[in-house]
Amino acid sequence: MAGDYLVDGARIMAMRRARGLSRRVLADLVGCSEEWLRLVEKGVRPLDRLSTLMRIAGVLRVVDMSELVGGPIALPAVSGPAVSGSAMSGRSMAGPGGHAGGRAGPGGHAGGRYGGADEMGLALLFPRRPADGEAAASVHRVRRHVTAAWEVWRRSPRRYTELRRDLPGLLLMADTTARREPDPAQAQAEVQAEAQAGAPAQDQAEAGVELGRVYRLFATVLRGCGEHALALLAADRAVSAAPGDPSAVALARAETAEALVRLGRPADARRVALTAADLAAEAPGPPRTGATRTEDAPASAAGACLLAAALAAAAESDVLGAEELLNRARRLAGRLGEDRDAFLVELDLRAASAAVRVGRHRQALRLAEGIDPARLSTRDHRVRHLLTLATAHAGDRDPRAAAALLRKVAETSPEELKHGARAVRLLAELRLLDCATTQGELRELRELTRLTA
Repeated sequence: MAGDYLVDGARIMAMRRARGLSRRVLADLVGCSEEWLRLVEKGVRPLDRLSTLMRIAGVLRVVDMSELVGGPIALPAVSGPAVSGSAMSGRSMAGPGGHAGGRAGPGGHAGGRYGGADEMGLALLFPRRPADGEAAASVHRVRRHVTAAWEVWRRSPRRYTELRRDLPGLLLMADTTARREPDPAQAQAEVQAEAQAGAPAQDQAEAGVELGRVYRLFATVLRGCGEHALALLAADRAVSAAPGDPSAVALARAETAEALVRLGRPADARRVALTAADLAAEAPGPPRTGATRTEDAPASAAGACLLAAALAAAAESDVLGAEELLNRARRLAGRLGEDRDAFLVELDLRAASAAVRVGRHRQALRLAEGIDPARLSTRDHRVRHLLTLATAHAGDRDPRAAAALLRKVAETSPEELKHGARAVRLLAELRLLDCATTQGELRELRELTRLTA
């Protein structure tokens, strides 16, 4: 029994905090309940399972187990796979007391490795720190790179590959700038260049906002890959990155709620999203402009939270609650200025997705087919629209139409059938139907998936 090794809960708490993990995130990554972990950290309850101790050590990257235990012991060394294979994978694990953690990766992808998320997971769990004397980039430079990365997610056909490669480095850049003052001469030169281009000035306080945007992009990509526990971790980091900016915190809370829904915790997700929406709506928000701001940032953030809450309500099969939240979000649209059209497209996509979640597939088809394709201005919007239609057709027992739409998904974003969790899950479900009318189409889709880089 691991209880013989005198595991020190206070050490677990100290190392968790040193890694920047909240108790809830560590519990999700390990596969136990937050309350059980709280009792262990407080010394009220013993950690009496060796397997759980090893999972905690894997997440916290402990090699010398005496760091967690009150004395030298001989236990197997903790290796990288302990993290990527269990804690990082989001696989279902029964923790102490029978509490389940993450979910299995859909489509039979062990470890949920859709988009090669291991590199991104390692960057989150074990972030690099800048070397002594390493100069920090200016906020203006960080902002340009972060905005470009978000555009890759929205528009690139190879978004998973590109962001898997680039996001760890971008996180280091943003984190370094948030921790240190940039080189004064470089910062002044970039400020002057921005002014000549007519761009708004930004001060060092914006560094935390940009770091939060990086973490939110991590969460969005990881959620797209099906790595929901890691997405929750990234969203949690985004919340703490810019505590003085209510709009940035609300957007991070919306992303937190999205991850909680996919982790099977819709009640928690709705509570988090609604609390954040209320705080954002009450925040003083003089109109601000710039790459990271909308015309009314609090209204935009509150709208994102309401959309996340509507998704959570749908996951709880609360049809009336989801519709009421979508209507609340629609009433905010008039305050969004130039962002209004994009927000309304997002709202319509969410309404169709909510209908799918509650099993109203015919309604979902009507809602999705009623969206004007010309309004879907980004590749991400088009992919999500096609996937909603395909899922609704599959739920309506029309696998042929669903397979045809998956082909359109592959044509729009070639990586989606290999790396996107929703597409992988739906393709696996269609393969199980053994329908003669779709066999040829599914063979071609499998070949497309195999050839995708």
